[in-house]
Amino acid sequence: MNTNVLLVGAGALGSIYAWRLQEGGMHVTCVCRSNYSTVQSQGFSISSEAYGQHTYRPSRVVASVDEAVSNGEVFDFIIFCTKALPNLSDNSHIIAPAVSKNTIIMLIQNGIGIEEPFAERYPEAPLVSVIAYIDVSQPQPGSIEHGNVSALMMGLHNPAKSGKEIQDRIEKLSGVWNQNGVMCMVVEHIQSFRWLKLVWNASFNTVSVVSGGNNTRKMLDDPHCKQLIRNIMKEVYSIGEAATGAPLPVIQGKDSPDAFIEDTENRQVPVEPSMLMDFHAKRPMEHDVILRRPLEVARKLGVKAPYMEAVYAMLVMVEKTYMARL
Repeated sequence: MNTNVLLVGAGALGSIYAWRLQEGGMHVTCVCRSNYSTVQSQGFSISSEAYGQHTYRPSRVVASVDEAVSNGEVFDFIIFCTKALPNLSDNSHIIAPAVSKNTIIMLIQNGIGIEEPFAERYPEAPLVSVIAYIDVSQPQPGSIEHGNVSALMMGLHNPAKSGKEIQDRIEKLSGVWNQNGVMCMVVEHIQSFRWLKLVWNASFNTVSVVSGGNNTRKMLDDPHCKQLIRNIMKEVYSIGEAATGAPLPVIQGKDSPDAFIEDTENRQVPVEPSMLMDFHAKRPMEHDVILRRPLEVARKLGVKAPYMEAVYAMLVMVEKTYMARL
């Protein structure tokens, strides 16, 4: 019997990861929102440097989790891919109708503290924290533009609560992604890798907005902006290492702010961070999990982070200003 997967939030990121699982033989139900009518009738039109030009039609397309379970379907995995906006609402309740005794919940979201609402609401369900490394956008509903990176790193949020059978199921899912073009790793200390990704997100994402709407090349071409990015990265390293009690891991030689900056400078095509895309589209930004929650951790641990504090204050004000005009 095929593994049954429910993917909630089938936008740009979710569509790629759902597609690669389905290519591996899994039955994937996609919950779509703004792109529902397009995907329901035409599927996803994917233009990918890694995979080429394709039309992806999910096994099933639905408009809600309630609709997904209306035919009695039971899901082995629920993959939650919506933006993390806990300052606006707790979305953990959305998946409740689909959570059964055998369901493994996977969260593919940015930021720190994203697991807490799900762990509290579903204490018996295995919870997997997933970090995505992907260059993807959805300029029009159902139209996906993807670069050449689509990696994942995942680990159990509370390994002590899950036995070998759960670990084996997670490894099997990871294997399907790996066999279908997504580099996927299962790691033991997933929070260390969350902090490592935050080094980039808390700096480039946020400064791209408060600097007036700039991509990575424009930011790094300005010496003052470049130094601000470096200073924020140093603060994230300090908070992350204090929170985890160990040096942050090294991925592909990136072991310092300068290494992250050099890697970003060397990219042939400048990056438009996801927060900048939200800024241009006048959507809510993920500042709560990318800045506010890390700053809460910093204060509890006595770590100073003045650059992050300043950027957070400006970012929230920028968002309030444009949201008030809508």
